[in-house]
Order: sequence, then C-alpha cells, then structure tokens
Amino acid sequence: MKKAISCILSIMIFCLPILGRSPFRKKDPRKPEITIGWKNSKRVLKRSHWVYTEYPLFTTFNAQFFNEHHLPRDVIPSRANDGTTIDCSDLDRDINGVVAEIKKRKKKYTQFTVIQDKNFNYNQQCGLLVLKFNKYPLVLKLFMETPKTFIDPYCKGFENQFFFYMSGGINRHIAGLTRIKNLELIREQITEHPRWAENIITPRKWYWLPQKPQYIEITGKNINDKKEIKTYIPGTYAIIADELDTKEDSINLSSQEKSELIMQLCMDLHLFVDPHSDNFIIKHKENSIDYTISIVDTEHFPSMVGLKEEPFFNNHIEWYIYLAAKFLQDAYMQTKYSRRQAQKKFNPCAIQW
Repeated sequence: MKKAISCILSIMIFCLPILGRSPFRKKDPRKPEITIGWKNSKRVLKRSHWVYTEYPLFTTFNAQFFNEHHLPRDVIPSRANDGTTIDCSDLDRDINGVVAEIKKRKKKYTQFTVIQDKNFNYNQQCGLLVLKFNKYPLVLKLFMETPKTFIDPYCKGFENQFFFYMSGGINRHIAGLTRIKNLELIREQITEHPRWAENIITPRKWYWLPQKPQYIEITGKNINDKKEIKTYIPGTYAIIADELDTKEDSINLSSQEKSELIMQLCMDLHLFVDPHSDNFIIKHKENSIDYTISIVDTEHFPSMVGLKEEPFFNNHIEWYIYLAAKFLQDAYMQTKYSRRQAQKKFNPCAIQW
C-alpha cells in the first residue's frame, strides 16, 4: 500500500492546480450533504461533497451483527488450546484504562505497547491506534472519532484522504466495522478452496464498546435519490484480535515468488483483503515442505478503495498502477452527472449483511 500511496500522492500534487473553484459559484442544490452530531445533541455540523454515497457510509454499521460479535462477558479460550482462558473483565478494564490515558493526551500506556499510530491524531484524539496487550497475546485496534473529526479527511494522515475520495467518503472508522464480517466471508471462501483450505491462518476477533458509549448520528441528503437517510455509529469502539507471530522464517521463496503467491491468494479471495505484502505472514509448516499464510488485516478492501467490479492483477506493479489510476479518476475526472449516476448504481462488491 505504501508504494500505491506514493504513486497516488505524486498524482495528487501534480493535479492540485486544477482544484481551484470560483468563490462566486453557487452551491448546487442537488449536491450530497451530511449533517452530523452526537446522538440526542442539538449541536450539529454540515458538510457537502460530491463523493458521499450511501454505501459504505450509511450501511456499514449493523448493530445486531456488532452485538452478536461483541467481546463475551465471561472468558475467551486461549488460542494455544491448552485449556487456559482469558478473563474478559480484565480486558475490558485495561481497554477503558487506555482510553482514559489517551484522553489525558498520553502517548505511552500502562497496559499496552503501541504497534502503529500513523492513522491516529494524538492532539484531536481521533483515528486508528493499534496496540498490543502487555499481559495477553492479543492486539487492540482502537477507533476514536468525534463528529468534527469524522467529517475531516485531512486530520488522520494521507491514507484517509485517498480512501475518502475513492470510496464514498469512507475513513478507517467506517472501514473498521467491516473487519469481522469480512473475516467470516474470507473464512468461507478459504474453506471452499482446495488450494488454501489447509494453509491459511486467520485471527479470532471481537468488538468492544466503552461502558457508556456515545453514538454519532449521521443524516444524509441528496444521496441515492433518497429524501433522507440516517445512521448511528459508535464514536469509540475497538476490535480485539489474536496476536500473530509476524516474524517470517527462512522460506525458499524469492520476493517475486512471494508477491505472486500473495496476489494469487487475493485473486482467489476476490480481493476481499488488501494485497499489500505486510498483511501476510508466510511460514513453513513444522516437519513439512509446505507453508502457511497468516492474514493479518481483514478490512474489506473493495469498500476501502471503492471497487464496483472485480479487477484482475498478476503482480503488485499492476495493482499499484490500477489504484493510482482509480484515484485520479475518482478525485479529478468525475462530472456532476457521473457522480449522480454513481449514487444510483448497484455495487456488487459491497458488504451484504
């Protein structure tokens, strides 16, 4: 993804001179608009943009599915299958603790170690923060937004800006809600595929909410020809996942062979996972010449980059070029008419609940 982002960034910088708009241009009354604020609050913000679409912004949060996959109240079994368990009340206490530390603007935490924070804004306390539990073999992906930061695609790093234009105003907060559903879809596809059925490892995952969750209310206007559309999403939530060993052993595969193997897997999974090589860990099986591939990240990739068809790639170079071209098309080469038509077009790649 880093190479793709670099390529897209170069195009974005090159195309900046054409972004200018006359301050005297009247607002188009048909332009998509969202009104956003905390649930049951009268203070709201409004933002108009042609990129806003019904999916994934308004249809990704499924409350029933979320609750069904929530962290249990009692215990979860250890992944090691050694009969031990992890007390979920301890996990809940630690996560509430780290949220409190973040709100105090701390960057080092008592019960966690930071793994990744490139998509997190410490000053505005928003975005995605990836943490490792110090006491358990688990990883925490913590998502935090406010109404103000949610509609700001520029405060959480470059990646969010690209995804915003490519996929209907999406951000990591919305994309995170696809991770567990997409994990189930991936597992179904793997089970049915003889080549991968015995070689793919996926982590277990659970949702988490604070003790007193706040919900963001989003109302849409001029979206998909609907008079009004509304959704509620949690302002803060998390995904707890099994920690995977990210150290690859010395497998007899060249960089090109690994790239081709990963891309073939992604093609067989209909590109439901991001083909970036960092998302996959390849290891030898014990006492075997065969290998296993662990899938680290299960965000629904078509939702992240706005795919409405299933492209085919032989290698990562073709993939980078495709993403760069798609961003250029989505951000700079759409007419108002084409954007309005896109609002009505069925998306066969969308997550179905």
